[in-house]
Formats: sequence, structure tokens, C-alpha cells
Amino acid sequence: MDQYESILNRLEKTAIEYTNIAPENGQFISILIQSINAQNVLEVGTSNGYSTIWLAAALKLTGGQLITIEYDAKRAEEALSHLTEVGLDSIVNIRVGNALDEISKCQETFDLVFLDAQKDEYKKYLELVLPNIRVGGLIIADDTITMRDEMPDYIDYVFNTPTLNSVDIPLDDGIILSHKIL
Repeated sequence: MDQYESILNRLEKTAIEYTNIAPENGQFISILIQSINAQNVLEVGTSNGYSTIWLAAALKLTGGQLITIEYDAKRAEEALSHLTEVGLDSIVNIRVGNALDEISKCQETFDLVFLDAQKDEYKKYLELVLPNIRVGGLIIADDTITMRDEMPDYIDYVFNTPTLNSVDIPLDDGIILSHKIL
């Protein structure tokens, strides 16, 4: 990750404006990607590409690919610029549009899905993508402590669905890690 340190440090200064994840969340997700040797990852909510760089850098090590979805075309353009700057653009497919529409178009089988977009749509995102997540795959939902009241249906779903084993992790603004077991 050393070769990406400069851009990550620069983008950390935009964390409030772009609601980027914390560096420790990026590192945590990077470790997960590498530990399961992820080949296909989906990110819902690209923003300016800060988290995308963390995911793509880990996928570069595993030989994997990333699909990332961003609603705002200007932010997607910024993200692409940042990815190109650090040579990660070739392993990332940025899709611009409504996440619900874009997820429906995905045919890939995913090893890991990272949710960091409209909190009140997390459950809809998961319901759409769940058939495309391999057994043993992981789902990471961000902001599950600070914005928990915006996702009660998601919280209920991941903790009460027999195909998922989920845990709250109090890292930064909170994440819920779910493991697809069936």
C-alpha cells in the first residue's frame, strides 16, 4: 500500500466533503479482500474514489477486478482520475447511475460487496446482489453506528436471515460484516 500512500493521504483531507471511509476501514477491507483472495468485488458508492483505491489496491494483489457504482457523474470522473493517477484504473469498472438499476445489470459472482451509498437503500442493494454473492462471500455495510436509524430494515434483515452470519464491528462510524453461509 506504500505506493498509494501519497494519494490516500491527499484524499483523506477530503473525507468530510466526500464522506469517505476512515483509513482503518480501508485497511480492514483490504485485509478481508486479500484473506479471501477475492477476484470480483462490488462497491456501491464510489464518491471521489478513496475507498475504491483501497479496494482496487488489494485486488491488484489478488489479480481481481472491481465494479464500483456512483450516482454522481462528476464524482465518478474524479474517482477515475485518482485511479488513473495511481495506475489502478485497468482493474476498476466505474458505472455511473442509480445503484438499484446498475446492480440489477451485474452478472458477475462476487466474493465481496461493500455498501457505502444511500443508507435507506442498503436492504434493497443487498436483496438485489445476494444471489450473485458466492457462498463464503462477504458483505460490508458502512456507517452502521452513526447512521443506524436510516437502515433499520437492513439491520433486521442481516441479523435475521438464515443465509447470513452477521456481526457489528465498532470501527470508525461502524460496519456490519456479513458472511454468506448458504
